Amino acid sequence: MFGLEVVATCIAIAVSCLALQHLFLSTKGDEPPFVKGPLPFFGNALAFLNNPKALLDSLQEKYGSIFTMYIGGERLTVLADPIFGIPEVFSKRSLSFMPFQLRFCQPVFGYTKPVAMDLEFQLKLVHKTRVGLASKPFFEEISQALKTTYLSLIDDSSQYANCDGQNIDLYEYCRYNMFYASARALFGLEFQVDKIYHPYILFEYHFPKFFRNYPQFLNREGYNAQQEVLRELGSFFVDPSRVATSSFLCRSLYDVYMDSDYKSSADIAGYFFALLVGSKSNSVPGSFWMLANIVGHAELKVDIEKIIAKHYVAETDSFDWAALLQEPLIASCFKETLRLYGNTMHARSVKEDITLKVARRSKAEASDVLFRGGSSIIMPVNLVHLNPDLYPDPTRWIGTRFLEKNQGVLVQGGKDLRSYIPWGGGADMCPGRQLANLEAVIQLVYTLARFDVQPIEPIPEPIMGSRYATGMCKPSTGYRAKFTRRKIPLVPVTLSNSLFNGVN
Repeated sequence: MFGLEVVATCIAIAVSCLALQHLFLSTKGDEPPFVKGPLPFFGNALAFLNNPKALLDSLQEKYGSIFTMYIGGERLTVLADPIFGIPEVFSKRSLSFMPFQLRFCQPVFGYTKPVAMDLEFQLKLVHKTRVGLASKPFFEEISQALKTTYLSLIDDSSQYANCDGQNIDLYEYCRYNMFYASARALFGLEFQVDKIYHPYILFEYHFPKFFRNYPQFLNREGYNAQQEVLRELGSFFVDPSRVATSSFLCRSLYDVYMDSDYKSSADIAGYFFALLVGSKSNSVPGSFWMLANIVGHAELKVDIEKIIAKHYVAETDSFDWAALLQEPLIASCFKETLRLYGNTMHARSVKEDITLKVARRSKAEASDVLFRGGSSIIMPVNLVHLNPDLYPDPTRWIGTRFLEKNQGVLVQGGKDLRSYIPWGGGADMCPGRQLANLEAVIQLVYTLARFDVQPIEPIPEPIMGSRYATGMCKPSTGYRAKFTRRKIPLVPVTLSNSLFNGVN
């Protein structure tokens, strides 16, 4: 046994080495400003974990659009330059997101270790997902399934059939209906959505703990919820007859697994859990924020209702969805929702030293900057989307912000800047962006067509804090609204001077 003096000496030597290493941390002249932080090894870790937004905002104000933080022995370069830096990073195939996916896929999504370590197989899955989401057969199939399922949740046989001035939490309404419709559209009618809904919501509540790699004993409730969802997904994919009723995308990914060495239910469940997290945890709150803000702005709501009525097709009691998706005002509302409530952090790994052009504060101050091999680049969307030089009055939701008439007024820089980055960019751009847009528009159209919705309390503030960079912001509180079912779901504008005059 070692004596206490020996142990104390070893500890003192270790601490001294860390302190010296911290003291001599440095950068070259052409590297970004370097923020070592106050603590050896940990650097800025405690400040970042405590309040990441406040830390990054303060450093951006001090250093401009690029700086490097030292956190837990790693160099993390923060980049928020939409002039040169962000476009350059997105264009470089040598800068990859995959190392981050490998780091988080096992603890967050429950990948088995063999699948988590097989980079080639994961790339094959990602490629199949991108091809599937972009294919016309998939989009047509899932579009019809989404519309049919969502409408069944609010039709004359639903729990909302007799709404007459009822107070409903709009977030709960949006979360269940969109989650249910989207999951059924993806996995088919044989999928038992109700078996995963509540454990998934519980997992989502604890998601920041997974993101920060908490050990299981400090995240027991979240871990149990994660395992429950994984078991249900696994049981679904061990039955080929159930898989056969799922979407084109699910069947394509299932075939990739069946052609590999990873055929167990546990192997398969992890990737589909990642699809759930990537879609539902972002499209659900995104769809909510869009609907909530439109409902909360009375004049805008009237304009949107007129657009919905204009594209109603009486012969089929349906809508011209292609036209609705192209409507400038609806498209602007969707873009503004992602700008304000987007809460992601795009990341790239630097494999070897690379020099990129970056504008620190303005185009005139642009210069070549060295990114050190082995470091990481992060691009928090908030630092760009909430920049008042790019988006005047940045913390206010303005549904008309992205209309053509407001370019140069409410949006600065236009096409010359990469200042709108909710989906990322380059080879790793989110492949589900068109599906997310479709989901938001389907919910908006069907809800306003079937109900007169009147808010009875202010739009809630988004949660940031511990959930910084974990996906679309969630509301800090509920958002109650009065739902009154329309006697006539929709009246074409050509048949009436008063829109929606069938309200009870």
